[in-house]
Amino acid sequence: MSLIRRGTRSAYPAYNSQVNPLNLLYGNIGLQSLAGERVDEVTALGVSSVLSCVSLLADSVAMLDLVAHDADGRRVDLPQALADPDPDESNGYEFKHTTISTCALHGNAYTFVTRDRRGYPIGFTPLHPYQMVVQASRNYTGRAFLHLGKEIPRENLSVMRWYTPPQALIGISPLTMQRTMIGLALAMDRYLAQWYANGATPSSVLETDQQLTREAMVSLREQWESSQRKVRRPAVLANGIRWRQVQASAVDMEYNATRDNVLAEVARVFRIPPWLLGLKSDTGTYQNVEQASLSFLVHTLQPWLTRFETSLSGLFPDLTIRFDPSSLLRLDSMTKARVQMMQVQTGSRSRNEVRAVDGLAPFTGGDDFVTVLPGAPLTADQVVGTDPEPNVPAVADG
Repeated sequence: MSLIRRGTRSAYPAYNSQVNPLNLLYGNIGLQSLAGERVDEVTALGVSSVLSCVSLLADSVAMLDLVAHDADGRRVDLPQALADPDPDESNGYEFKHTTISTCALHGNAYTFVTRDRRGYPIGFTPLHPYQMVVQASRNYTGRAFLHLGKEIPRENLSVMRWYTPPQALIGISPLTMQRTMIGLALAMDRYLAQWYANGATPSSVLETDQQLTREAMVSLREQWESSQRKVRRPAVLANGIRWRQVQASAVDMEYNATRDNVLAEVARVFRIPPWLLGLKSDTGTYQNVEQASLSFLVHTLQPWLTRFETSLSGLFPDLTIRFDPSSLLRLDSMTKARVQMMQVQTGSRSRNEVRAVDGLAPFTGGDDFVTVLPGAPLTADQVVGTDPEPNVPAVADG
């Protein structure tokens, strides 16, 4: 990388140089839930199901490889800007992870696009949504994007949005729309933590109708503990003293069920199957890992992949950027063998391409494509490992 190009890629600051960057980073959004809990990016990630859903989406997308195709559909080398968005700050995995997690939380993901003198993208810098202000353009026919008060030219910005209503300037934020549910989860976690911290509920009580002084109550408790702790001997109680065990109330038991329902609701918002988060689920089961992975890819990941692909493809002229989801579809040995055989027979892959998937070395002649149609005779060069039949003269009848 040349010094000129390296300096150009680092032209846009990756961090704030303000006096109070933390305040600008997380903002004073003041989202207050009905449960009285503040809901923002930091507090929301304190809910285990929110953190699990966001990290699962981001990790699943980030581990997929990006591939590029030209106008004729041929696969070409991936642009260097996508393979290494910012060599000084982040790599390709972190760029994809940051973009998806930001959009999943805030409904909007903004990326500053650094271009060279020819206008070709050479670097990407993710921007925090709390630092962005989106306004209508002067003629109200488009959007104007301001980062910390400075307007960014549209050609230097890549935007990915979640659900966007008609004529809306920004996408809907899940943190805003689901702040009541997330706030309820935060309030329940706070209640449970305080309950254990205070320890106000004893395991059992000694009851009597007699009037006891404070000294008598302390003496009675100490005698009970000294005689019954870690001892399985019958207890002897006199003077009308009764022992009663304290059990969880119906409210406490209902609390656990409600908390599980809240965590399941969070998974439903992000369209994550509960079983991927370790939650109980009575929904449909899958016969194997392949079907489960396929369902997760189609119903959960594919919309996010399409959003990302659309936002990237418009940045590179004459190129189409796509994700390769094959790493998510882990097939069993028999299914994998059948799929590879069909790919070779239909001509979609050569034999050496199939061998490369299994880490096997290529062989001479394995780069040729063959097409085997049902019921069609095979020619000699389509049969692997055989020689053409010698010409045998026909024998005349009689």
